[in-house]
Amino acid sequence: MARSLLPLIASLLAVFNAQAQVTKDPLPTQLVCHPSDNLTANISYEAGGALLGAGVYATSGTHECSVQSQGAGVAQPDGSVRFAWTDEVEGNKRYQAIVKRVGNEGYTLALQPAGCGTIALPAAIALSTQGKACKAGVDRDAAFVLFWRQLREAIARRDGELLQRLSLPQLEFSPDSGTVKAPASVIRNAATCIPGIVTTESGTDIGTMLKAIDTPQLDKPPLSRVADNRVSTGAFEARWTAQGWRLSWFNTSPAVFSTCKPG
Repeated sequence: MARSLLPLIASLLAVFNAQAQVTKDPLPTQLVCHPSDNLTANISYEAGGALLGAGVYATSGTHECSVQSQGAGVAQPDGSVRFAWTDEVEGNKRYQAIVKRVGNEGYTLALQPAGCGTIALPAAIALSTQGKACKAGVDRDAAFVLFWRQLREAIARRDGELLQRLSLPQLEFSPDSGTVKAPASVIRNAATCIPGIVTTESGTDIGTMLKAIDTPQLDKPPLSRVADNRVSTGAFEARWTAQGWRLSWFNTSPAVFSTCKPG
């Protein structure tokens, strides 16, 4: 009897270790500060301190403006990190965000030009994890970028275990009519089929999206933030959990996954 339990125990340990591998790294952090009633600044960083992004939201009377960095930052000789991007919302205006570490718990953020839309901004904005007007929490947007890249890697490597770990225990599917559910185990052999799943609206497939977009933005097509804990691409959806984002729905039938042939 004891010997017959050994394979089961080994299987359970393998699942546990696999889950631990996906969640071993702490999720990205966002530090949000309110230097004044009409100004909010934020920076995002990994557990090791590497900066991921920065942004500002400002108001003045009836005017409001929000800018958020796009793309990866570049380390500068003085120790700061520079983010440079073209903001489409602001009429393709070029922006730079310079973030510099101050001590062990503080940062300065300088947006160049020092304005958001028509609203003037301070030359530099101070942020601190210990500031009374500051609050740190999990950055769900940055965590989605991590999830997106893990999904792309899992498909490229045909890694069924990673695909299952990136999924909720039960997945939902939308075949020709209605919604059906299936255990996440159906995704283990689906790496070659997932890229071909398309959106109902545009017909864009998952493979094309994953190749074309390295740093997805949750409020920019083809992605849409359905709810605070739910993101859709039209071809698949992901939901927020305590461990990060997880696959929850596909615009296809589970039969497509169960009959998928390894590449």
